[in-house]
Amino acid sequence: MSKFKFVQWYGIVVCLLMAACTDVDITMPKGPKGDTGLSAYEFWKEKVADGTVDWPKDRTEVADFFKYLKGNDGKDGKDGKSAFDQWKDMIADGSVDNPHNPGSKWPAGNNTVQDFWYFLTGATGESGQTPHIGDNGHWFVGNEDTGIAAQGEAGKDGANGKDAVPPTVTIGANDHWFVNGVDTGKKATGTDGKDGVSPTITIGGNGNWFVDGTDTGKKAVGADGKSPEVAIGENGNWYINGTDTGKPSFGKAGKDGTNGTNGTNGTNGANGKSAYELWKEYIASGEVDNPHKPDQKWPADRNKQTDFWDFLTGRSSVIEIQVGKYNVIPDYWNSQLREYVIPTDGSVLFTVYDKTGKKVAAGVQVSGLPGVGATETFTTDDNGQFKVTWDKLPDNQPLSHRTGSATITVGGVQETSANNTLVPNRINVRATVRSVFLSYNSPDINSIRYTYVSFKYERQIDGEWSDYPSNLKSYMMSTAKIKDINQPVNEGNLDKSTSYTYSTGETYLYIRRPLVLTPTEKANVAKNDTINGLLKYEWDGNEFYSGLYFGDGAGSYNDYGQTVYLQDKIHIPEIYPAPGFKEGTVFMEIKQGVTTLWGEIDTDQLPDFYKTSAYSTKEYQFTKDPNTDIWKSPEGKLPASDLAEDRAVYIQMRTFINGTGGTVHTGTVPLSKGGKRFILTSAYPGNWIGVDIRRRQKGTNQITYNMSYEYRSRFIYYLLKEGGQYFLVDFADRTKRIPLEIKECPADWMD
Repeated sequence: MSKFKFVQWYGIVVCLLMAACTDVDITMPKGPKGDTGLSAYEFWKEKVADGTVDWPKDRTEVADFFKYLKGNDGKDGKDGKSAFDQWKDMIADGSVDNPHNPGSKWPAGNNTVQDFWYFLTGATGESGQTPHIGDNGHWFVGNEDTGIAAQGEAGKDGANGKDAVPPTVTIGANDHWFVNGVDTGKKATGTDGKDGVSPTITIGGNGNWFVDGTDTGKKAVGADGKSPEVAIGENGNWYINGTDTGKPSFGKAGKDGTNGTNGTNGTNGANGKSAYELWKEYIASGEVDNPHKPDQKWPADRNKQTDFWDFLTGRSSVIEIQVGKYNVIPDYWNSQLREYVIPTDGSVLFTVYDKTGKKVAAGVQVSGLPGVGATETFTTDDNGQFKVTWDKLPDNQPLSHRTGSATITVGGVQETSANNTLVPNRINVRATVRSVFLSYNSPDINSIRYTYVSFKYERQIDGEWSDYPSNLKSYMMSTAKIKDINQPVNEGNLDKSTSYTYSTGETYLYIRRPLVLTPTEKANVAKNDTINGLLKYEWDGNEFYSGLYFGDGAGSYNDYGQTVYLQDKIHIPEIYPAPGFKEGTVFMEIKQGVTTLWGEIDTDQLPDFYKTSAYSTKEYQFTKDPNTDIWKSPEGKLPASDLAEDRAVYIQMRTFINGTGGTVHTGTVPLSKGGKRFILTSAYPGNWIGVDIRRRQKGTNQITYNMSYEYRSRFIYYLLKEGGQYFLVDFADRTKRIPLEIKECPADWMD
């Protein structure tokens, strides 16, 4: 074809195309996906490394990056905004994407603290499940038997004698575990929860870089596989692909002081609360929903930084076994609480897996555990496990010192395990005495008087003290007599044969008060079993101090393997006996078949007393001397003249008539008004008579006597009738009989 004809045809084709359409779309093959662009932090690290950014090359951690961005100190600054306040500013115009509903915007009106945490919290991902070999030789994913043998079939006997073919374990394109090419149907990794949206430098839903919530218009992923060029311009702003974003890369320098003589930096403005601090306040009520368990509340005591990240993330916390290496993995004691340390002995159980993911046999040695003494070596048992006792665990060491690999010795050959070993910190324990005062156990005449001691247990986990969980409290507190109050409380300074413990609970102890016996009681200990039972609690005339301790380190209690001695030294005051009848002043009256005992109480020599919880709080609550750790009654031992004005003598008779029983009682007028006379109507022979000092209260229609327990109430007499003669028999000395004259009681005896 001639050149002229070719030109003619070319012109015709061009004209036809122009007449046929107004736009020309040319479709080319899709290019490869571009590499993910560097973050601002990663770009900054590179620029520090090559010298472009003037900054020490050994200070390139994330914290150093923010220090670089902070700028020079200036004059006193305004208080910084908290993360919550910054977030409120960011969502105010309604243009921010909703992380929980892709394709929609976050409502500007949803700006409460609860909305803030919901905005940050990613959806919970599925827990990753680790494949391992079960006792039946099958592969297990989690606790489920896949039915697939972990070992290949044995080779046939004969000339060939081929070994069994080891299984091939892979992760398929559908993210399932495959064993010998068979899909187990079990996911190999958990699905990550959605990331919370950062209020600083982010990638928007349109794929652009956002700086402080403002769309820069620049793509975060460069075209044709090129990363975006992020740089700091001469004007100090961030530049992306050569375009000024208008956002400064670091804070402006503060203005110079007016006189400029000292050159002292201005005081920094008060920091706004961090997201972690706001979160701690938010979950403190215990009413916040658990993002990982929607039907439950987030525990208020899970408020450490590790708990904060758990709250925000949906990732599984399971440590995955790395096939091809030995693995040394700690076993959860309580997977729900994510606690490894066993409360009864304070140890941590580890399992060692071989290179195929199966538990190793007995006799494998493990040394060099992160955070554990370099000379410590542990040997696996028949279950492929070993324990690290509480005293060998790290004590409040940072996570970086407790993670890494260990040395495995099998058959004399050493290998390094996978870099996935975590050694938990030991859990330290203590108890704190909260209050001490004097009390009683019942309104009976023979009621026990004791010293009440309340306390609380605490655990230290990763450096932070908190109360024991309610399910771990136990009756493990004990008490014993302190030998020398000038020495520390320890095993050697306690007489554990003398405890005086009456009762114990999870948060309290009742310690019996030493008893002051009467001369008659002392003289008849050998003759009277009841009095003999009091002898072991008799006061020896010296001040009695009790020490507290808990735990035996033997697995009996939730003491984390420790025995703890509290340094509190608690004074247990002696208690004096209530008075008896005044000899020669007690008589019997018999009228119309009714017997009445009347007379006087011997109140001339009332003994001393200590104030009890029947008084005001300020008067009865023991106080602790911070220099000696001694707890004592604030006013100490007092004379009877300091008894409350409403105290009176109370007399009770246990009555048994025709096989039935009950009580009759009476009392004196207040001691402060000279009360010592009494009249006990229906005083029948064959019954015991007891005496106490109690609070007398006069109502509209009756007088009541309520417990005040300043003295040891006691049964003192037995009313006996032989023939026509009545006697008072001494309770302690049954051979002592006081004859009672029958005499009419004066009508004005109680006036």
